[in-house]
Amino acid sequence: MARCSPAKPLCTTAAAPRPSRRRGLLISASASPATTSTRTHRLLALPKPPKPPPPPPLLPRPRLPISNEAPTNGKPDDRREPSTGAASSGSGSSSGAGDVLRLMGLLRVAPDEDVYVSLLRGSVDAAEVAAVHAHVAARAASGLPLPLANRLLLAYATCGDMSAARKVFDEIPVKDGITWATMVSAYSDGCFHDEAIRLFTRMCQEEQGLAGDLLGHAIVAVLRSCARLSRLRGFGEQVHALVVKTKRVCGDTGSSLLQLYIASNQHDSARQVLQAMRCCSQEPVPEAAWTSFMTACHRDGLLDEAIYVFRDMVSSGVARSSFSLSTILAVCAESENCRCYGQQVHGDAIKHGVETDQFVVSGLVHMYAKQGRLADAARAFEAVGGKPDAVCWNAMAMGYARGGWYREATRMMYQMKAAGLDLPGLNVVGMACSS
Repeated sequence: MARCSPAKPLCTTAAAPRPSRRRGLLISASASPATTSTRTHRLLALPKPPKPPPPPPLLPRPRLPISNEAPTNGKPDDRREPSTGAASSGSGSSSGAGDVLRLMGLLRVAPDEDVYVSLLRGSVDAAEVAAVHAHVAARAASGLPLPLANRLLLAYATCGDMSAARKVFDEIPVKDGITWATMVSAYSDGCFHDEAIRLFTRMCQEEQGLAGDLLGHAIVAVLRSCARLSRLRGFGEQVHALVVKTKRVCGDTGSSLLQLYIASNQHDSARQVLQAMRCCSQEPVPEAAWTSFMTACHRDGLLDEAIYVFRDMVSSGVARSSFSLSTILAVCAESENCRCYGQQVHGDAIKHGVETDQFVVSGLVHMYAKQGRLADAARAFEAVGGKPDAVCWNAMAMGYARGGWYREATRMMYQMKAAGLDLPGLNVVGMACSS
C-alpha cells in the first residue's frame, strides 16, 4: 500500500516577502512604518546650497587721452598742462607724441628740452611733429631755443612738410650753420631745386663766416640741385669757385662737383676735378667718383678714356669692388684696342675675390662672348656663385648664338626655362636662318 504524503492545509498564511536592497541597505517589508520612514529619510539627497548673488556691474574704464578741458564748476585749474592744438583739433585721432605729453600733464610732470627732442626724433608723420610744436610753443613764451628749433625744422623736413619747415625757419631770429644746411638739404632732397639755390645764395650773403662740415653739406646739396637743373653756366661755376676757395675739392664735395660736370657732358672739366681730388691729401678719391667718370666715358663712347681712368684708379691704390670691375668689363667688351686688358681685369677680380659675383660674371661672359672666346665665357658662367641671374643666362645664350653655336644656345634656352627664367628678345631660330 502506497504511502500518502501529508495533506497541505487549505488556508495558509501569506508568504513572507523577499527582502529588497535599496542603496546598499537591507530593508524588510515587515518593518514598521516608523522605521521605514526613518530609514527612507536618511537616504534622501542633501539640498543644494543657494546660488550666490550676481556681482555688481563693472564701471566703464576711462579712455585715453583725457581731454584737458576746464572743470565744469567754473573754477579754472592752473595746474593743467597746455593742450596741443594739433592733437586736440581735427580728425579726433591723437598722435603718439600728443598722448605722451597729455599723460605727462596728468602726472604733473613738466617735459624738458630733452623730452621734446626725443619725441621729435621718434615722430613718424607731420601730425606728431605738429603736436610737439604746439606744446612747445604754448610753454615757451620767449621763443624756441635754437637747438630745439633746429630739431623741429629737421623733423618737419623729414616728414615732407616743407611749408611748416620753412615757417619754422623764418621764425628763427638768429640762425646758425645747422639751420641753413638743414633747410638747403631739405629743399634739395624734396626736389625743390630752385628754392635750394635761392636759399643757398641768401646763406652766402648773410653768413660770411660759415665754414666747417655744415658748409660742406650745404654745398653738396646745392651742387646736386644744379646737376638736376643743368645750372652749370653761371651759378654752378660760382659754386666751383667757392669750393676751390674753401679748399674742399675732396670727399663728398668733390664727388658732387664731379657729378655736376658729368651731367653737363663737360669731360675735360670733370677730368680736372678728378685730378684735383687726387692731389688733395685730406681724403682719398672714393671709388664711386672713379666709377661715375668711367660710366660717363662709356656712355659717350670714350672707351680709351675710361681705360685710362681705371688705370689711374688702380695706381691710386683704391680698392676695386664688383661695381667698378663690372663697369670696366663692359668697356673692355666694346673696345677693339684693349681686348687683352680684359684678362687683366679678370685677374684683378680673382685677386679681390669677386670673380663669382653675378655682376662681374655677367661682364666677363659678355666680354669673352663679344671677343669670340666662348670657352672662356662658359668657364666664367660656370664659376658664378649661387644661381645665375637672367643677365648671365642672356649673355651666355647670345654669345653662343652670335658665334654660330645654335644648338648650345637652344640648350641654354631650355635650361633657363627649366630654371623659371625668360630670355626676352632672343630668337635663336631667326639668327640661324639669317646666317
